[in-house]
Amino acid sequence: MSQARFHTSDPRHESVRMWVGVVLISLVFISALLAPVVAPSQSFFWPVPVNLDAINLPPFSVGHFLGTDLIGRDILAEAVWGARMSLVIGIVAAVAAVSIGGIWGALSAFLGGPVDTIMMRAVDGMLAIPNIVLLLTINSLLTATPFLQTFPEWSLRLLKVTSFSSGYLPLFTVIVVISATTWLEAARISRSKIQSILVEEYIQSARALGVSIGRMMFKHLLPNAAPILLVEATLLISDAILMEAGLSFLGLGLGPSTPSWGSMLTSAQSSLIEGNWWAVVVPGVLITTTVVGVNLVGEGILEKQGGKRQSA
Repeated sequence: MSQARFHTSDPRHESVRMWVGVVLISLVFISALLAPVVAPSQSFFWPVPVNLDAINLPPFSVGHFLGTDLIGRDILAEAVWGARMSLVIGIVAAVAAVSIGGIWGALSAFLGGPVDTIMMRAVDGMLAIPNIVLLLTINSLLTATPFLQTFPEWSLRLLKVTSFSSGYLPLFTVIVVISATTWLEAARISRSKIQSILVEEYIQSARALGVSIGRMMFKHLLPNAAPILLVEATLLISDAILMEAGLSFLGLGLGPSTPSWGSMLTSAQSSLIEGNWWAVVVPGVLITTTVVGVNLVGEGILEKQGGKRQSA
């Protein structure tokens, strides 16, 4: 991730940019909510039917406003159902990453000393590894058959894994992989914020009274660090959506049966040979719109707080 710095600017411009982001995100959320109305479906895993009699139809074709792909699936239907999946992955992975990173950083700052050094050197060591390497390594471990065989029976039933279907397992794997590689920056931000909170008089008083670590963490420290962690979670949503698209492009995402913008881009590669550019443009525009909208909102909130986000 690149380094982003925010400087003081005209408050009116900041407000306009933030509202543009809100509008863009709202449009994406509305399309996701209206997916069952725009494209009714009876199945979560195959919400968009295949129609080999209507392959590679151009936009504005009868019954297909945005055209179809190489196996006749309606691109508008794929886009709205894909919006649901991409947003779920982005939001859940971001919340999980910030939760893990927030607790890790808070513990590191609270315990201090050698423990703090060891915990943060571990974070720095993982940050030194390129994200794509971590993504591929963790994904390979999670999808390995010996590892899957260690799952308890109840968890496989919960994920709807059967002998003929992977169920929600690809979705679970993608979320775990993304959150496992994006919590590191949240840990650094949490540690920095908690260190500034620890010098407050009420924290010193609570320590002197012998307040337990758990109560100190969840009653005093993390709630006060929540605003900056919320901003980090907002910005991580766009990172998670881009990571999912990258994993799907490499064939490690949700697979062709579950629409997401990343899987749409993957399946559209073959369409380009036959001149079907719209199958690529639609998910690309949606990913760009969502990422820009989320970043505008996140940056707007961060600028109001007078802070900046730094990434390794």
